[in-house]
Amino acid sequence: MSPASETLLVLCAVSAAAGVLRARIPDKPRAPVEGQRGKDAVWVPTPPALVEKMLDMARVTATDYVIDLGSGDGRTVIAAAMRGARALGVEYDPALVEVSRRDAARAGVADLAKFVQGDLYEADVTGATVLLLFLQPENLRMLSAKLMALKPGTRIVTNRFEIEGAEPDEIGRIGGDSPSCCTAVLYVVPAAAFHAGVRAAE
Repeated sequence: MSPASETLLVLCAVSAAAGVLRARIPDKPRAPVEGQRGKDAVWVPTPPALVEKMLDMARVTATDYVIDLGSGDGRTVIAAAMRGARALGVEYDPALVEVSRRDAARAGVADLAKFVQGDLYEADVTGATVLLLFLQPENLRMLSAKLMALKPGTRIVTNRFEIEGAEPDEIGRIGGDSPSCCTAVLYVVPAAAFHAGVRAAE
């Protein structure tokens, strides 16, 4: 065999080995970047302390079913699952869904924390006992029909922005440079007053 043929054979073997190695190593989900554009808003991660504050205000326990609309990297859903709750994240960006599933598995809560790729306006939230929202006021307005369909006793916790026409049951804050970015707002859905207020604000 000529030296040229031997060189070609070695290169082919190296290329084949590299292909096998790539096949064995799954592609990692794309890491999210703060401020990246989404379908309805930019992605801004909630500080871990505020995540815990939101869950504390909602009094999340293992008896709850928590839904996060626009769940981003899944941190809030995973934190709820860490408390024993069943939790679902609805996220439009499929890469963020993959990141969320990976992190849930790493945290050991993949059986409780589920993630689906989908439009938050089309998600079925009627079974939720707790609804978590980090959305702009205009997004919250577009969700008014879903909010009015929730059963009395459902807890809604918003990050930073309030629901127009609804009276908060509790406002909580954590330490931070900007109070507006470190605020959680709790609403407990009653039979009539919450629905009337939200409807009037439409």
